Amino acid sequence: MKELIPFFNFSLKKVLIQQPDTLKQARIKIVFTILLFSLLKILIVIPLVIGDIHPPHLIRILFVFLLYLVLTKYLLYRPFHIKIISHIILLTGIAGIWSNLFVFGQHINLITIQFVFMVTFVSYYLVNNRYAVIYSIAAISPVMLYMALTSRTKWHLDVISNELPSPGFEVIILLNFVTIVLVHYLFYRAFRDNVDEKETLNKQLQATIAETKALAESRSVFLSTMSHELRTPLNAVIGMTNLIKDSATKEQTENLDILEFSALSLLTLVNDILDYNKSENDKIELENLPVQLPILLHKVCSGLQQKAAEKGIEVLLEVDDKLKDKWVIADPTRLTQIIYNLAGNAIKFTECGTVSVRAIAGQESDEQITVHFSIADTGIGISADRQQVIFEPFIQASADTTRHYGGTGLGLAIVKRLLKLFNSTIELESQPGKGSVFSFAIQFNLHKGKINPVSIYTAVNANLESLNILIAEDNPVNALLLVKLLSKWNIKAIVTNNGQEAVDKLLSNTFDVVLMDLHMPVMDGYQATQAIRSLNEPVKALIPIIALTASVSHNIHDKIKEAGMNDYLSKPFQPASLYEKLELLNTAKTVRSFSD
Repeated sequence: MKELIPFFNFSLKKVLIQQPDTLKQARIKIVFTILLFSLLKILIVIPLVIGDIHPPHLIRILFVFLLYLVLTKYLLYRPFHIKIISHIILLTGIAGIWSNLFVFGQHINLITIQFVFMVTFVSYYLVNNRYAVIYSIAAISPVMLYMALTSRTKWHLDVISNELPSPGFEVIILLNFVTIVLVHYLFYRAFRDNVDEKETLNKQLQATIAETKALAESRSVFLSTMSHELRTPLNAVIGMTNLIKDSATKEQTENLDILEFSALSLLTLVNDILDYNKSENDKIELENLPVQLPILLHKVCSGLQQKAAEKGIEVLLEVDDKLKDKWVIADPTRLTQIIYNLAGNAIKFTECGTVSVRAIAGQESDEQITVHFSIADTGIGISADRQQVIFEPFIQASADTTRHYGGTGLGLAIVKRLLKLFNSTIELESQPGKGSVFSFAIQFNLHKGKINPVSIYTAVNANLESLNILIAEDNPVNALLLVKLLSKWNIKAIVTNNGQEAVDKLLSNTFDVVLMDLHMPVMDGYQATQAIRSLNEPVKALIPIIALTASVSHNIHDKIKEAGMNDYLSKPFQPASLYEKLELLNTAKTVRSFSD
């Protein structure tokens, strides 16, 4: 109840206003109806039978009258005690049944049967099922006991009790029927209203869910679009930086390193935001690829060396010798992201000392191996009361941390969610001023079979002059970057501005591979690929197509495969990654030439 009701309240309406639930309102109405009609029955019957009724029976009626009068007033004063009032009413009804059968009337009559029905029905409306069953048994059992102890000659419902002469007997029967009808009406009307209310709420809920899904989808589309718009210029910045480095002076190289580091930092920030959005919507799926952990960890630590060197920090890598010759099945991208985020954080929050990355082999079988990872630093540390909070999104250890070190507060939240995909959890040991140790364990399946490791090319002064490439790219800066990059490898390239131009150019010329942007005007990359795959000339229809996309949509890989593309690269990409794919195509072309 919202507030206490005054003692001198005589209004049922005031009571019902404070109770919003329709079923609870119905219980209050049912109890009030039973009490009111019981009082009414007594007030009508007493004047009619006052001269003929036996004194014990009169005393019983007057007691019930006073009791119900008190209960009525108490209901209007303390309606939240309705359960207590209901139990008293039901116990009174059961006492009436037992006394009618074994004390006063000592035979079955219609009033007694009515009381049995009322107690049985009303108990299920007013109290819980357990008590309702008990009250029902208590109401029915005296009738069954009476039938077992007496002969059938006394089983007459038309027998009029001498203790309650006519017309009082008939009046009570009539009012009992009216009470039964009203009680059922009140309950089922409330039940119908409750169902209607639930249906209305359900419709509102469905509308809200649909709206929420639409909002989430629009947010996902927005972030995917923003990803494309942000990563496209970043691709040009990072790509051009790599191109200029090859011919830059020492001083220029230092400046370019700073430019590249800043661009990569921005790219990391963009990736963190997008990955968090995907993890929030459960749209991240792990790949299962053979991975050599020592090589992967070496790459991560090498990538962080420059950042650490700027602060005078040493990055130490320790990998268990047991892992050196083993290939495990894992998602190298997500595993790199976990280590990179944790080690990058360690460097950011360490002013002097070391950052250590360790991978120790644990329990091993023929099929699986458990690897324990830990990233330790000698940085600022984290107080005990903040050690769980920092894994929540957009939260850092303190406001001072945000001002001093920057960041979005998403890195650890993403690590936590990615580790969940690996069926692992992050653990933290830290003391303020002494550093922190983040650790986790992952159980990997061991790869069985031969592995041919792909070389990491520097892609400098390489020669792929036999390749003839068609570029479909609407962004002039990215198109220029591709042309310059391919020219370093002596590759001939022709640029088209949209998918339709690419299809037309392919029809009139011969190419070895198509580098296809996905988002283009007139005809996008998906439509252009489908058009190429439907060409009548088998050689041109089966040309290798590599998608170049700045989109990070969760189902981008499936959409690319479904469209008929052979492979893809996410912008911004490293020149070595593109060279690796083109070199394979060049080798295949060379083999075909020798075969012919």
